[in-house]
Amino acid sequence: MEILHLALCCLWLLLQRTAVAAGSIRVQCGETAILPCPTAAGGMHNYWAIGWYKVANESHETGLIRRHENSTHVYSGTQREFLMDVQQSLVIPEVQPEDSGAYRCSLWARVGHFNQQADIILQVSECSTLQSVTLPRGTLLLDSEQGSSVSPNSTCCWGKPVPVLATVLGLLALNLGKGLLSLAFALVVVIILKGKRREKVGESL
Repeated sequence: MEILHLALCCLWLLLQRTAVAAGSIRVQCGETAILPCPTAAGGMHNYWAIGWYKVANESHETGLIRRHENSTHVYSGTQREFLMDVQQSLVIPEVQPEDSGAYRCSLWARVGHFNQQADIILQVSECSTLQSVTLPRGTLLLDSEQGSSVSPNSTCCWGKPVPVLATVLGLLALNLGKGLLSLAFALVVVIILKGKRREKVGESL
């Protein structure tokens, strides 16, 4: 009789924590991961609390965040930010490769219902980094537009825009030079004509 009673107790404990097969989600590095809790899809009417854990193995899980009624708190010792949305999903902002692993949502049932739990695997891709290429001093680069080699350390650049002020001053200087040449030519002509008139006057006398 005692053995039967013990067996029934063990069966009750197993039924109290029914597990759901694990799913898998893959997220890019730096994005926000949202891990749904399948067992909470029907709402929280039959449960009084829900908690999220990171699972190292079947015998060890680390508490992350828990919601009891309308109160949500993060477990002490948590090293990063964890959130829960209105669907009871675990929200992990700016995930990194070290966030990869198994996560478990556990629901504690009200009287007359069973506790539930579900595991989900998070896979975070490796973060890509852009490395700048440093060229040795004196290396020549081919300018694709000009078809010539230029030094990366040179301060001279092809197609450097000419300042507007310099352009205007250049045009003014050019026009001024043309005007002075025209004036000088006119003065020479006047002097020559005056000289010829004087010669004619002297001959007539």
